Amino acid sequence: MKRIILSLAVLLFSLGSFAQNNQGAIISVEGKSLVKLMPEDLSFTVNLSVKDNNYTKCAEMAVEKMDNIKKLFVKNGIDKDLLKANNYSIREIQKYDPELRQSVFDGYEANIPVTIRTKRDYKKNDKIFELIKDNLESNFNLNFSLSEEQMNAVKEKLITLAVQDARQKAEWIAKASGTTLGKIKNIQYGEAQRSIGPTQPELRMFAMMDQAKSSAQITDVLNPDEVEMNTNIFISWEINQ
Repeated sequence: MKRIILSLAVLLFSLGSFAQNNQGAIISVEGKSLVKLMPEDLSFTVNLSVKDNNYTKCAEMAVEKMDNIKKLFVKNGIDKDLLKANNYSIREIQKYDPELRQSVFDGYEANIPVTIRTKRDYKKNDKIFELIKDNLESNFNLNFSLSEEQMNAVKEKLITLAVQDARQKAEWIAKASGTTLGKIKNIQYGEAQRSIGPTQPELRMFAMMDQAKSSAQITDVLNPDEVEMNTNIFISWEINQ
């Protein structure tokens, strides 16, 4: 009789342990999303540079050159506030003297890196291109990037799509295993980022325009690749038998 009671107790304990383990079972799934966008922001980056043997004159020439560019912008109906000076520096230049076999003083150089930020559909982009090409003896960079509004909108879309992807995968797994999803137990989110790889387009498109040779309008090169943004999210659900 004692043996039967002991056997029943062991059986009840085993069933209880199975139920507890079953209730604590979870399923964890990674949801992924990818969105393509056409960059809206456009920026011209150019380095204003002047040289002179006199330090003070060199400094004054750089400021004057910057002021002249702003005046040209205003004259052509372009907002001068689009022009942003990143920094201002003056350095001593040296060159190698073959007779002395050493570096000697060769004046001063002042540099003002300037960025002009607009939208890709800004009507004055061609004029900005023309003013830079005709008035600055310098190469310049042309960059395309996602606007702040695009970045905010794409984050919400990426998260929504990633959650939908995770739930769909979890439901497929649950159905295949003869279970159903319970309440969510945990969520881990990875920040949205640009897709990386040799076949993926760059977030910024880079172009070099030679001042002496280039005659193309800026609209001829406004063909940025689409930007691929992606994110992932990990979600865990309880499993109902």
